[in-house]
Amino acid sequence: MHAAFGCRTSNRVHSNKAISFETFCTDAARFSTFPAPLDLPTVVAVGAASVPPGRAEWARKERSSGQGWVTLEVCAMSQHDSWWSSFLNGCSCDPSVHETDTSVLSIEKQKPSQGDDPETDEPAMLPIAAQEPEDKEPEEKGIEDKEEIVELVRPEMLEEWRRQTAMEYNRMITESRRMHAESFTRAGPANRYGELGELPAFKEGRHVPTLALINPMSGAAAGMDILQVARRCDYYKERFFNIIDVVKGQHRGGLLDVFRIELCKAKAEAQDIGMRPRLISGGGDGTGSFAIFMIFLALKADSSRAHEGLEDTGNGFIWTDEEMAESFPAIAQMPLGSANDFGNILGWGQKYPGDVMCGSGPCGAREAALYQLQRWISAVIDPKSRIVNFDVWGFMPPKGSDQCNFKLAELTGQRGRNPNRKIDGKHQVVLKQAGKPVPFFVCLYFSAGIGAYMTSRFQINRRKTPLRNRAEYVRQLLGIVLESNPPQLAGRLNGVTIDCEDRPYFPPRRHLANQGRKYREVGFYNINWQAHGLHGKDRAPLGSRLCGCCASRQPVTFNDGKIDMFRWKFASFFKNPGVTMQTDKKEDMLLTFSAGAGKGVFFQWDGESRFAFNPKGEDFQIFIRKVLNVPVVIGPWVNTGLTGNLDNGDPVSFSFCGRTPEEVAAVKRRALQAVSGHLDAELNASAEELQAAGMHSTGGGT
Repeated sequence: MHAAFGCRTSNRVHSNKAISFETFCTDAARFSTFPAPLDLPTVVAVGAASVPPGRAEWARKERSSGQGWVTLEVCAMSQHDSWWSSFLNGCSCDPSVHETDTSVLSIEKQKPSQGDDPETDEPAMLPIAAQEPEDKEPEEKGIEDKEEIVELVRPEMLEEWRRQTAMEYNRMITESRRMHAESFTRAGPANRYGELGELPAFKEGRHVPTLALINPMSGAAAGMDILQVARRCDYYKERFFNIIDVVKGQHRGGLLDVFRIELCKAKAEAQDIGMRPRLISGGGDGTGSFAIFMIFLALKADSSRAHEGLEDTGNGFIWTDEEMAESFPAIAQMPLGSANDFGNILGWGQKYPGDVMCGSGPCGAREAALYQLQRWISAVIDPKSRIVNFDVWGFMPPKGSDQCNFKLAELTGQRGRNPNRKIDGKHQVVLKQAGKPVPFFVCLYFSAGIGAYMTSRFQINRRKTPLRNRAEYVRQLLGIVLESNPPQLAGRLNGVTIDCEDRPYFPPRRHLANQGRKYREVGFYNINWQAHGLHGKDRAPLGSRLCGCCASRQPVTFNDGKIDMFRWKFASFFKNPGVTMQTDKKEDMLLTFSAGAGKGVFFQWDGESRFAFNPKGEDFQIFIRKVLNVPVVIGPWVNTGLTGNLDNGDPVSFSFCGRTPEEVAAVKRRALQAVSGHLDAELNASAEELQAAGMHSTGGGT
């Protein structure tokens, strides 16, 4: 039995009616359920081709003389002809299309029959196939050639469809821009920068084109105040974005599209003056890697929207590798978080611009805050501000594998000194399914051990001000030291081994048993700043460390192509002495955890923490290597004593990294998997996997 076909329009539904090809295609363009590019000749040709002779009862086409109407009827199509079935279902308002094995697409101007009203020119209902004998032989017409079907699409029809689609898309973009501007309105206390203050005037051709992705709630809502000030200038109003709204606006015509349009415009403007565009990443330390993620997301190609500028250039993105190398925006980190290690090491300060101790009043705090913010923005858009290379590291599958063999979960529990739940007389770790972000990019540091566990507990107890957050870190650290070890943890770093460059690194005396239990933390630095005070320098003898006369001892440098591995126990702070860790420069890191079923390890990267485990209790590996070279903007308050020489000898550029073309291609694939959401399923554990591993969880684990 044939299913009646209906096509939706903006204000009404056409059901069991004949419609023009233009109307059908214009309406169909509003849906995004089909996985192929929406080009009309392709739609018609592929639609007919998806009904091979073995599955079609009949197919017919005809053109009425002097009219722009066509008939295209396809019957008895198998449901697993997925593309064409997806196309029909996306445009159909009849649920029976999803439930039957046969469908009819009729686009036809029919002559009035007895059931028609000649006054309204309403077409007759489609004939019911059940009225014909079921064993009737199919007509001997078969499937016409694709070229003949394409001929039915008149050029003016295609041009009209494209025009209507472009108009609709522009309307959606305009609406997103309007909502974007209105979202800057702040409800609550007065703006800390004043109600009339503005950012420094942007002069085209003189200043560097700059965009911003800012977390409005960071810096005790200083991010929202900065967005509100940006709204008072036409240039910044268009290019300063609430990063949360951009993430939410990933639909066609949404705010992500607006961000992409502005990014491409900034690219063209920067090329005209021989510069690279810049991007302000405003938020905590994790915002830096997330801003890189958002750039990739905006530049990801989409073949179904090639006519809207999202055509694949051959690398999975809308910019070629050459365009990425020359125009990938340089990152300027605005310190709006608690630690602000990233912004501080790049010379942009450890507190948000305009942070003043006193409130409004005769001391003129708002005027002082606005001046500092203006000075900060002026440094970013100044073409004299220095641009340098920056290493970005990434979680990759171990060598010889296509995916990682561990799963991730997040710590959960009630706020307080100890979030763990008491079960069977012991405080035990309780987990929940992990959310965003999924680990891929590592810009700052990585570690496993007490610091990662402390970060997980802090995330549950996050406070409203940077000072209270620092106090919370101390409280959680003391709690971990004084409490008994939960059964889900192996005890300090038992079960953890690390190889770098295919050679053993941790524990340092691996041939001896249980050496990991002596250590509290192991990992690497990419920047020479962690948690307001931890630094790193090359390993050296005790005498050189004490007298400080070892000139060859190099600090952690973020663009030397090396990670600076460290390991410490509490006694290390007395042996160093101080908070400068001894480090070893390496090209990669392979962490292996082996402790049996029901156990895992906490790790943290760039201030985010997760619990890693294997659902079957098998050994698992965490492999990290360099994946990107990204340009960054150096601020006016950089401390070269901490950073070392910022010139690594290479031209400033963006690139995907690897020692072989295959390794470079693997990074591109991984980046596309990350922005497409495929890594979520690969890395984040399901409730069933948590239960299979014997973990206590909010999803019903043991």
